[in-house]
Amino acid sequence: MTDHQHDFPIPSDYQDPAGRPVDMELLGAFIGAAYDGCTTCQDAEMTRLVTDPATTARLVELACVAIQASLGGLPRNMTDRKAPGMTSQSFRALARAGLDGRNDAMFQACAAMGVPRRREAANDAADLLVGQIAMPLGSAETDR
Repeated sequence: MTDHQHDFPIPSDYQDPAGRPVDMELLGAFIGAAYDGCTTCQDAEMTRLVTDPATTARLVELACVAIQASLGGLPRNMTDRKAPGMTSQSFRALARAGLDGRNDAMFQACAAMGVPRRREAANDAADLLVGQIAMPLGSAETDR
């Protein structure tokens, strides 16, 4: 690790639907590193994050919420196995499991995944979430 830290404000009292604790400090550090573009810290935090299924699921959940808020729903290429698109099958499986507010199903599906698949889903979630956070507020309104 380096001699600096990254932080991104996330409510610290969140727990997943079944009461499994989400490591909000780790999640905030990971999102902060990704947002700041610090790949050294992002890689180190990712390695820790994907060993924690509940925290990985929360990252995917946050990405899905951000995309839904921006686009009014999740595009088919983020949930459908066969639709062309850039998101991994691992991300799609978790997003699909969590459709229609079934967040508990998303957390269960994430817990059933091995670390490599969680890493794949988390990489996509990080890219999507940071992309949404980095978008200037109101850009969708000004582009019309």
